[in-house]
Amino acid sequence: MDAIWIDVDVGMFPPDVIARAAHSYTGEFFVEMALLPPPSHVVFTPKHADANVELLALRFGNDLLDERLRAQIREETADLQAALVQAALREASPRDPKALP
Repeated sequence: MDAIWIDVDVGMFPPDVIARAAHSYTGEFFVEMALLPPPSHVVFTPKHADANVELLALRFGNDLLDERLRAQIREETADLQAALVQAALREASPRDPKALP
């Protein structure tokens, strides 16, 4: 089957967001990314003749939006996540066996 080229706007979607979205398609497609310099695009080549290429560009567009939102949430909650991990590690620290009842 022929490759499907999908243009992406690296101004709207940073390269890490594009890579995360594209990675979810690696089960069905070989994925190539050419992000710099513009024009930027992702190329999907089906691995099998029965790969679902119908609406691929639309599905990929939705996945780009999902990944962009996930990245924004990760950024906005990074401090909270770090505090939760630190609190969990403090609780998981070995205790002095002499101090146990």
